[in-house]
Amino acid sequence: MNGLNKNKSKNKSLLFLGVISFAIILLISSCEEDPSSIGSDILPDGDKIVTLYDTTFSFHNQVFKKEPFITSNISHHSLGISNDPYFGELKSQMASEFFYFALDTNMSTYYVDSLMLYLSVDSTYGSPQETVSFNVYELNTLIVDDSSHYSNESVSDLYSEADKINETFQVRGDTLLAFNLKNEFAQRLLSDTLFYLSDTAFKEEFKGLAVVPSIASASDLGGTFLVNIATTDTKIVLYYHTDTVDSLYFNYTFTRGNRFTQYSYDYSSSEVNAYLTNPEDENDDLIFIQGVDGISSRIEYTDLDTWLNENATYSILKAELITSVVNDQDIETFYPPEKLSLNYAEEDSTIIYLEDYTSTGMFGGSYNSTDEIYNFNISKHFSDIVNHNIEDHYLNFDVVNSYTSPHRVILKAGEDIKMKVTYTKHE
Repeated sequence: MNGLNKNKSKNKSLLFLGVISFAIILLISSCEEDPSSIGSDILPDGDKIVTLYDTTFSFHNQVFKKEPFITSNISHHSLGISNDPYFGELKSQMASEFFYFALDTNMSTYYVDSLMLYLSVDSTYGSPQETVSFNVYELNTLIVDDSSHYSNESVSDLYSEADKINETFQVRGDTLLAFNLKNEFAQRLLSDTLFYLSDTAFKEEFKGLAVVPSIASASDLGGTFLVNIATTDTKIVLYYHTDTVDSLYFNYTFTRGNRFTQYSYDYSSSEVNAYLTNPEDENDDLIFIQGVDGISSRIEYTDLDTWLNENATYSILKAELITSVVNDQDIETFYPPEKLSLNYAEEDSTIIYLEDYTSTGMFGGSYNSTDEIYNFNISKHFSDIVNHNIEDHYLNFDVVNSYTSPHRVILKAGEDIKMKVTYTKHE
């Protein structure tokens, strides 16, 4: 090959390498572009999608008293008294019918040894073991045969204090409340076998019992016992003997018939009272949340106009609400609820729990004791608000399982409520 052909071949090789190098540079530079901008120059203006992040939310907070709820014939009842400097006094008591466990027509031949009432305890809240005690009264008025006994219905209207039937009260370990009932009451249970022919006949003579708490001192914090009525460990036991056999027993049950719990409150000397009595339009600087039918709080978005007035559709990738716990002086005794929920109200005032809470499984709401916060994922709910599917802009706090849980917590309000939203906007 002559020199000219060698030079032509060399030049072609250099040109090929140059083209390859240029292509590689273009490829690298295109990979470093924001992926969301690739192809944006060929999209019509109306189809552009921008990923955004917003934390500039503010809220108005209002503390309020919750509405009574139905406590008829539920399996668990919180009984006791708590004196909380922040939430005031809570007193919870129960009225219940009881019936013979099984039919026995030989009752009149039995000799009473003792009569005991046992209430099985699943858990405690506060410190009731040392400071809270109970008395048991026989009802002199029938509990109305109704499935709608509310939490503010009076138990004291059903009995007289002269009809106390317990001699003693004991807390046995962490799982049992035990009452030694009077011998006179036990003798009445054996006085006539006609009582045991039917539930109706029995109830005509024995209308039921009231379990009523008291506290050793007004300065004691007290607390509540979560009593499980559904278990076979909750019962009345008649210990007896016959002419021929000793150490026998006969059971009575609470699982048939009617029962309900009354929750009553006195906020007058508590921290929360100022928040309940101030003007409704005042922005409360603390969020008070309590189980059963106690105290709650609602927050309202105050700055959604920009979102709602724009002619746009939003895809909410994540909306996260973060609230911080106030470490008050009694938080070790009245510790925060394990989990909180959120709800809102429809136009007819029907309470609706967030779909994030009921369906998605991603809601969160559990107490983070390390960071002392509650974190809520409310992406679906916030999407429904900004896309005009939900008109109510309030969020109401509640305790999960609040029907039986008197747990309480105080959260920081105002600028301490944080919300982070990642979203795309379709204009």
